[in-house]
Amino acid sequence: KRMKASRPGALLLDGGDTWQGSATALWTNAQDMVDASKLLGVDLMTGHWEFTYGMQRVKEIVERDFKGRIQFIAQNVRTLDFGDPVFPPYVLREVNGVPVAIIGQAFPYTPIANPRYMVADWEFGIQDVNLQKMVDEARGKGAQVVVVLSHNGMDVDLKMASRVRGVDAILGGHTHDGVPLAIPVKNGGGATLVTNAGSNGKFLGVMEFDVKAGKVADFRYKL
Repeated sequence: KRMKASRPGALLLDGGDTWQGSATALWTNAQDMVDASKLLGVDLMTGHWEFTYGMQRVKEIVERDFKGRIQFIAQNVRTLDFGDPVFPPYVLREVNGVPVAIIGQAFPYTPIANPRYMVADWEFGIQDVNLQKMVDEARGKGAQVVVVLSHNGMDVDLKMASRVRGVDAILGGHTHDGVPLAIPVKNGGGATLVTNAGSNGKFLGVMEFDVKAGKVADFRYKL
C-alpha cells in the first residue's frame, strides 16, 4: 500500500510459485494463496508450481477468482493439439500515460520438472522465437516499454535476453535469487535489464522507468 501510494499507477507483478508450498495451500486446493494474492492487489502473474493443481483447477482460478482482478499471462503455454495459446501472452497497460506491454513467460520445463499428467494437454518450452513475435507485436501496437514477467530462472533469463530484441527488462523468478542490481545484457536491439527478486515476498523488486520520446531513457531499480 505504501509503495502504491507513493507511485501512482504502479503495477504489482507476481513471478509465480505463489499458490503452492504450504499445508494450508494444499488443504484448500490453493484457495488461501489465491485469496491472499487478491488482497495484496497483484495485477499480473505467471506460473510454475501453480500448475501442480492440474489444468482444470488453474483455469478455474484464472477464469473465476481472478476475473476482472488479476491477469494470468504466459506466451509459452500452448495446447498440444492445435498449438493455441492457453493464456493471454501479454497485456498492454497505460502507466502514467505511457503504454507498457507485460509479456508472461511461465516455467519452460514444467512437464519435466513436475508430473506430466498435471499438464497433459499443454506444451511449454522457452519459445524465444514466439517471444520475439510478441515483442514486435506489442511494439507495433504502440508499447513504449516492454517488460517480460518470467519464471525461467536467472540463467535462462540472461541467455534469453541476449537472443530477443526489444525487451526493456526481464523481471524474473524460479531461482529465488535476490539480485540487488539489474544486469544489462546486450543483444541485437540494444540491451535488456535482467532482475530477480528472491521468492515468497522476501523482497519487492521496484523497477522505475524514465520514458522520453517514446522510449526508455533511464531506469532505477531497487530491492
